[in-house]
Amino acid sequence: MADFLSKASLAGAVDLSSLRKPAAANPNTDTQGQATSGAAPTVLKVPDLTALGTESNIKNFVTISQSVPVLIDFFADDLAESKSLSEKLKNIVTARGGKVFLLRIDTATQTQIIQAFGVTEVPTTLAMLKGQPIPLFQGDQPEPAIQELIAKLLQVAAENGVTATLELSADFPTPTPEPQLSAKHQAAFDAMESGDFEAAVSAYQAALLESPADKLAVAGLAQAKLLVRTKDIDIDAVLASEPNTVEQAKLKADAQVAIGQTAPGYKTILDMFAISDKDQREDLRRHLLELFDLAQPDAPELANARRALAALLY
Repeated sequence: MADFLSKASLAGAVDLSSLRKPAAANPNTDTQGQATSGAAPTVLKVPDLTALGTESNIKNFVTISQSVPVLIDFFADDLAESKSLSEKLKNIVTARGGKVFLLRIDTATQTQIIQAFGVTEVPTTLAMLKGQPIPLFQGDQPEPAIQELIAKLLQVAAENGVTATLELSADFPTPTPEPQLSAKHQAAFDAMESGDFEAAVSAYQAALLESPADKLAVAGLAQAKLLVRTKDIDIDAVLASEPNTVEQAKLKADAQVAIGQTAPGYKTILDMFAISDKDQREDLRRHLLELFDLAQPDAPELANARRALAALLY
């Protein structure tokens, strides 16, 4: 798999001291909604201390961050480094006994959230406190170093009145079961999970032979093919390159889209399209349309790129 990150280092971790609560306010100031000295901390009931974040539920965790710090793990299941970090974060959150919540973001599927948080490397760990995202570190880290950083985060949270405790509760509606995948979709999903992206491509292609209008298979095929093309590249070198050929432009666009830089990826193709001949343009157009299949239909960068392509074509 491509190295999607520079060497991990805590040197770039956020300086939590900048978030400390300001000096004492006027005692007559309204402090409604903040924790007061000696008051029992709020108990917030949740179904679990860990959850997967999506575009549809992300606002729920912004709300939780008003009560307890939320750790955000931007992960990739096909990166050993990311798997190692995710296990450490889960263990730390469990050990903290409800003082911190873990939100996990799958970078393979949640491109809009990646862009919203400005994440460019995987794995990346952020925190959220009172709705404010706080960059913590990139890459895997030793567990003691993470523990120390979480301790500082909790200290800052306490100084800002974020002192609730999460309590596990069964008093939540049972989620609607996910629709069962077809055999071909399940085969593709299993192949993606195991890192066999070529097998996933074959499975999605088979699904499309049965149902050419299967949007899930179209997006899945585009994702699997992107992973095949980028799994062995030096992504840092590709991102730093200046493409001089159609193939170089396609590869750089793949690398950009793979790390969530969707709009720059589209631009790389469009810039090469503008200076290419007819046959090269068709190759670039097909490649760009495949990258479009990865985007949400209402994504503004998708609409902008479609308009730019149309202007170049006509």
